[in-house]
Amino acid sequence: MNHPFSGQDDGDFSALIKKARRKTILRNVAISLVISVLVLFVGTVGNSQLLQRSADHALRDIGLFKQISGPNLYESGYVQRHGFLNGMLEYRTYKIVEGIPVVWSTQTVEYNAWGNFSRIPGNYSPIQIPDTELTKQHFDYYRPYNQQNGQREMMFYLPGVDYGGKWINDLPSVDQMDAAKLVELGISLDQSYTLAEVKAMLPAGVRPVWYWVDTYNDRAGYEPQTMEGGTHYPMPEQAFSVYGFGIDPERENVTEEDFLQMIEIGLGVGGKYHGEYQRIYDYLRQEKDKPSSSDVKLLGVVVTGTAESLKALKGKPYVKAAVLGAVISKY
Repeated sequence: MNHPFSGQDDGDFSALIKKARRKTILRNVAISLVISVLVLFVGTVGNSQLLQRSADHALRDIGLFKQISGPNLYESGYVQRHGFLNGMLEYRTYKIVEGIPVVWSTQTVEYNAWGNFSRIPGNYSPIQIPDTELTKQHFDYYRPYNQQNGQREMMFYLPGVDYGGKWINDLPSVDQMDAAKLVELGISLDQSYTLAEVKAMLPAGVRPVWYWVDTYNDRAGYEPQTMEGGTHYPMPEQAFSVYGFGIDPERENVTEEDFLQMIEIGLGVGGKYHGEYQRIYDYLRQEKDKPSSSDVKLLGVVVTGTAESLKALKGKPYVKAAVLGAVISKY
């Protein structure tokens, strides 16, 4: 009598087991591939959505903040680059001088999937080289120039602050220019004024494009410091550090209410600059519930015009300092 499991049967059984194992392995590999593709797809989509959300928030925050900062500065577009859980954003700006655009700067920020963004580490300071006239007058600082186009960067001087009798007056330089040159000029006023007063005092042919607002709740840092070696006076305000409001290419009739509205929008949105919006808002309103247009005082104004028309500012008692910005030819 033969055994129920012959050698042939053993071989068939082993073949069945091997075949079953191959099917299991193939099934597991197929499942793993499907899961991997699915995870990769979900991860890619999720990464893209998170980064796009962060980029949108960064653009929103930067765009809103540019509306109260950056004298005579406008957005000209941006470029995004997504990576894994982080990305880069290049934000481009330009100025307008008497209807002519002037490419100004590119700000690069890095953002991540958690909604944070910041400028990429590096040296963003303007170019500073010795100025013969300033050196003769023993100035403690150099005139700043734009890193990307070599144009002059404006500076501003607070009224009532002791700068040691040293502030820049570029109006004599305007006299030496070709009369047809198109000029941007940052004027620091001798005291604070209302918007109506500033508009009324400017001569014909001098076009105001941006107004510098008093947002200085703490003046302690602007006192001269007596140290070993002499007295150190405060530095003028760089263009990137002042706040205000201005016209845009499609709307020239602006008021103090526009500045207050931008502050309130910034407060409502929150975001990266919420603390600065809150500080400005609290300073303007003082003890009141909310600030009014009469609380918006102007310390300076950015004007444009031809070199010939800006000569009318010479000798005006309200001009404490006048610092050149962009200077271009019409053609």
